[in-house]
Amino acid sequence: MNSEIKPGPLKLVVQATDLQLRRISDLFLIFANVCLCLMLVGTAATIILRLINKSLGWFDIAAFSTISTYWIWPWTMQFFVWMSFIGFYVVYRRGKDISVNFLVVKIGPSMMKVTQIGVPLLIIVLMLVMLLQMPTILSSQVGVIDGVITPWGELERYTLSIPLGVSCFLILLNSVITILKIYVGIEDQTNSTFEDKG
Repeated sequence: MNSEIKPGPLKLVVQATDLQLRRISDLFLIFANVCLCLMLVGTAATIILRLINKSLGWFDIAAFSTISTYWIWPWTMQFFVWMSFIGFYVVYRRGKDISVNFLVVKIGPSMMKVTQIGVPLLIIVLMLVMLLQMPTILSSQVGVIDGVITPWGELERYTLSIPLGVSCFLILLNSVITILKIYVGIEDQTNSTFEDKG
C-alpha cells in the first residue's frame, strides 16, 4: 500500500498554471530584449545616417538618409513602447519591481502573513481596473502611426496598447495563483531570485 500523499487536483492545476506563467515570463523576456536590440539598432542607424552628409557618385547618401530616418525613428519608438509594456509582466513576475517592506518587517511575522494575501488582492483590484479601461483605451487610439510602415500599411495606434492589456491580464492571473499557492500550501517562489536561477 502506497502511503505517499498525492497532491489534490487544485494543487496540480496551480502548479501547472504557475509553470506556464513562468514560461510566458521567459518568452516575454526574449521579446522585450528583441525590442530593445531593434530599438538600439534603429537609434544607431538614425544617428549614423544623419552624420553622413556627402554624395558618392550617382548614389545620394544624404537623400537616402532622409528617407530612411522617416520610418526608422517611428519604429524605434514603437519598439520602446512594446518593450516597456511586454517587460511590465516580466518585471512583476521576477520580482524586479521596487518594494518597500521595512514597515511590514518591523511590525513582525503576523503582518507579513497579512501582506502575503493583501498585496496580491490589491494587485488583482488594480489590474481589473486597468483591464476594464482597456476597451476605452483601445477605442480612443484611432488612426495610424505615421512612419510605422509594414507591407500591409502603417500600423494602427491601438497596437501600442495591446501588450499592456496582455501584461495586465497575466499579472492578474499570477496574483490569483499566488493566493491559491498559499491556500494549497505551495511555497511561493515567484517574485524572487528563484525565477532567474531556474
